[in-house]
Amino acid sequence: MTTKVQANEIARFVLEEITDDRLVLKVPGTNYKLQLATSSNGTSITAEPGKRIKGIIHAKAMQMHSAKAGGKFIEPVWGEPRIVSGLVLAVDESKNRLLVDVSLPMWVEVYEGQQALQFAVGQMVNFYVQSAMEFEQIQ
Repeated sequence: MTTKVQANEIARFVLEEITDDRLVLKVPGTNYKLQLATSSNGTSITAEPGKRIKGIIHAKAMQMHSAKAGGKFIEPVWGEPRIVSGLVLAVDESKNRLLVDVSLPMWVEVYEGQQALQFAVGQMVNFYVQSAMEFEQIQ
């Protein structure tokens, strides 16, 4: 479990469905229903379907690109995220990852061969994500 969590890292959802290894999470105020893997095979999820849940999203990027235009989005709107675009909120050089706001915050490990330091806070980025983005519930 994450030990020190900053407010800008926390994603808030309504839990729609839970299985042994997957969650369906609705993003309040949007049409997004994301299917994410659990970081602990669902055993640490304490929320019940229909209830609010918050946590940290962990993703791995395919080739990451700087975006000159566009906005924050997750594609597809329903299901497992494949393409995302957003604003860099933080750079974690030690773990080679970025905190990106893509309509909600997520930590994204940059693609092998890229360095998190190639990107700057406030920069727009877009990328494909590897399957099985993970959700880690926090209390």
